[in-house]
Amino acid sequence: MKTLAHFFIIIILSVFSVDAFATEGDIITVNYKGATAEVKIPTTAAVMATVNGADVVLLSATNAEEYVYKLTGSTTNGSLSIRASYKMKIELAGVSITSSDKAAISVDCGKRIDVIVDEGTVNTLVDGVAGVHKGAMYFSGHPEFDGAGVLNVSGRTGHAIYAKEYLKLKKTAGTINILTAVGDGIHCGKGKPDNEHRYFQINGGVLNINGVQGDCIDSDDYGIMSIKGGVINANVTAAESVGLKCDSVIYMSDGIVNINVESSRGEGMRACYNAILSGGVIQMTVEGNGAKGIKGKKRSNGMVLEGGYITFAGTECNIDVSCNDIKATDGTVETNARAVSADNDIYRNAGEITIKAYGNIENPYHTDGTEHVLGGNINISRAPWVFSCEKYRHDMSVVIQLRKNGVDVDDDTRYVVGAFSGTTCIGVASDNYIRVHSNSTSQSSVTFKVYDYLTAKEYSLTSSLAVKFSASNMVGSYSQPVVLSFQAADTLLGDVNEDGYVNVADVYALVNMITGKAVNKALGDINADSVVNIADVGLLINLLNGK
Repeated sequence: MKTLAHFFIIIILSVFSVDAFATEGDIITVNYKGATAEVKIPTTAAVMATVNGADVVLLSATNAEEYVYKLTGSTTNGSLSIRASYKMKIELAGVSITSSDKAAISVDCGKRIDVIVDEGTVNTLVDGVAGVHKGAMYFSGHPEFDGAGVLNVSGRTGHAIYAKEYLKLKKTAGTINILTAVGDGIHCGKGKPDNEHRYFQINGGVLNINGVQGDCIDSDDYGIMSIKGGVINANVTAAESVGLKCDSVIYMSDGIVNINVESSRGEGMRACYNAILSGGVIQMTVEGNGAKGIKGKKRSNGMVLEGGYITFAGTECNIDVSCNDIKATDGTVETNARAVSADNDIYRNAGEITIKAYGNIENPYHTDGTEHVLGGNINISRAPWVFSCEKYRHDMSVVIQLRKNGVDVDDDTRYVVGAFSGTTCIGVASDNYIRVHSNSTSQSSVTFKVYDYLTAKEYSLTSSLAVKFSASNMVGSYSQPVVLSFQAADTLLGDVNEDGYVNVADVYALVNMITGKAVNKALGDINADSVVNIADVGLLINLLNGK
């Protein structure tokens, strides 16, 4: 029988074979040097190393020591594989690993793995284009990401990051950029609606996900998704892909989620049991036939409870949706885009929901079940233009200032500005910024229109500067914007809120103007002295009294 001392002799001989002695406590260092790698292991560590070129395999025999594996250097044909049975720390200290046929980092350990991205470092992990690995970063256990540095991950064969159990971003996490993935950006799994033992969770940090062919984040096989802080920026571009997807419950209590859906039948957020949204902010842009923003998906296949619910309980939701309905041959709606779509009931208890719908969308807020309303507010506005940036290859930027009847207007809850090439809409403004799109690097003049949600009227705009499309160009700035002007018909004297009537509601609107809660003050200047003040309130009351 081999003794423990004999085992350590084997380890030490293996260490000597790779020239890997160190005296750094329990820190194992791996330094990549192009086509080779240098491994240093302390004499006290029960770790055996095998190095083949820049491919490093580390075997840990400890059941009691939490080792730190510190990675530095760069290789374009290397990898790291760790096999262990005890929790560990992996420190990314400015490392770049590109593999030709396997995962960049593979950790076969069913315990907790702390992934520490050192502050001030940029780390890059790219897997091979061949092989049977599941991700550029693979964990058979549960990784927890921490550290204020930057991590860039590209999955050229499968997912970018794959965790067989749960995956967590801690409050002090830095920035993780998923640059590309053949599969999902982040794939993890296994939880239950009443048991959050396995899940995806973000408590802090910034997670940017682009260029994935699968889902941006998939918490699979009973998966829970918990958003408690941090920022998620995700672009959904592949057909039928989802930004945030889980098989059971999405819990959102804090943080910011920005999702752009630019694909047919894509979805921004999908929960197969319930999406419980109680805090934080969701910003979504949904473009494409059949695309959805927030989706409650009913699923009953023995894996999860039959769900399809959405619960609005305090999260601020701002969703822009743009598409025309697809009509079947019998004239019925075959599929359509929606900002919110639930296969079961919607519970609206608290929070603000703002939906802007562009084009011929039959119902941007939809439930197949019943809506239960206990609180919160919902505002749905529509504009007639259809715009989908997935059709275009190039874009430019225009910074604008809208001006009505000679007065600057900054009310995007009432007005929306569109950019046009002829009669085709090629961009829609967000606040004072428009991304204008084209399939050519240059083209003829860009014109602009404004749509008034309140009056359902459309106006052509006069631009202070001739705008022509030029790919990647920027026209105007926030200090010197392109001024877009229009003249609207005179309203009734005293009709401050422009609803066609002069009543007590206009008094409240005028008071809001005086206290700085409204921008277009021209309508409140009842006595035409160029100042909106208490004198105008007195005159408005006189108007109401017939004087």
